[in-house]
Amino acid sequence: MDTMGASLLKVLHLRQSSNIWGPEKWILDLCRNLPPHGFSGEVAIMYRRSRGEPAEHPLVAAARAQMTPVTQLDGRLPALPQSVRWLREKLQGEEFSILHTHEYKTDLLAAFAANGILRRPPALVATVRHTEPGLQMGLFQGLDSFILHRFDRLTVPSRGALQELKRWPKLLRKARVIGHAVDGASLAPSGPAAGPPEPAGGPVVSIVARLQAVKAHRVFLESARKVLRKRPDARFWIAGDGELRGKLETLTSQLGLTSAVSFLGYRNDIPNVLASSDVVVCASSYESFCRAAFEALALGRPVVATSVGGLPEILRDGETGVLVPPGDPESMAAAILRLLGDRELAHRLGEAARKFVRERYTVEAQASAMAALYREALTCK
Repeated sequence: MDTMGASLLKVLHLRQSSNIWGPEKWILDLCRNLPPHGFSGEVAIMYRRSRGEPAEHPLVAAARAQMTPVTQLDGRLPALPQSVRWLREKLQGEEFSILHTHEYKTDLLAAFAANGILRRPPALVATVRHTEPGLQMGLFQGLDSFILHRFDRLTVPSRGALQELKRWPKLLRKARVIGHAVDGASLAPSGPAAGPPEPAGGPVVSIVARLQAVKAHRVFLESARKVLRKRPDARFWIAGDGELRGKLETLTSQLGLTSAVSFLGYRNDIPNVLASSDVVVCASSYESFCRAAFEALALGRPVVATSVGGLPEILRDGETGVLVPPGDPESMAAAILRLLGDRELAHRLGEAARKFVRERYTVEAQASAMAALYREALTCK
């Protein structure tokens, strides 16, 4: 669709987070790739800064680098009324056609702000990702489902994530599956390189994920201990940061893995980490999509992942990678050892994964699907 000579409809993306993870990369992709389809993007990022973190959210610099307008808001709970006022004034002062939110906190913010707009409000679109288990998240999910009934259209990143909405038929009818895409910018570093990981001296097995319970780093570490019994030369990289870092470092010591496991911290150059890995692991107990596994597949790396959520859609067991049951370090270790011991198999799976992802998850398909969903949302107003 050629719209370069026509005026673009404006989309405002809302997201709260502490760093650039998969959803932030997806937002940047949309802002970069949707103008030929008639939509321009702007970003508002809610940032609840913790001690020791930079004053500016990393997404701000990444958005500016690709010429996407961006605003940083205070993500602390006491600042919510201020953020609501800012958003309401923003929507009343500018002609935004779409307000697109990207997690439950910004769903609430959008609902509050849009309710006070005097003139014609924008269409409301939300991307739904409920990935963390537990009572607290269950309560948030219930509240979010109530709010989402006010939205015009919903997106989910996989068919597995779509099943999370089956309890709410009205929401299910509004939802469309729109996955991530692969292009050169998607696989480029999102900031200054953090420096290369230390030379491993043996095969490298990596996991890239926030250090949260749902990512199941404990299972990864337990499988690492089993792998080392047969491959003592293997080394394990943990890229990412989060509230569980201290506990995971303690567990690493308790398991006797200190010399074999490296905590790389948050990395701006995840594609470099993935490309340097002999096997990439996703150990999560649930994933709506898993951007890290997706990027590893696109780079042609052999991947071992749990058969949960949307992972079986991007990784075909025995064809483009290996799927294992969640919470099963024995099966995970066996799969890792199989790939480390059979380099021909690892290469074949990696090349098939690269071809599958790059042919199926294209920028054009993603942008076309999102533009169509935005137009559906506009017809509801």
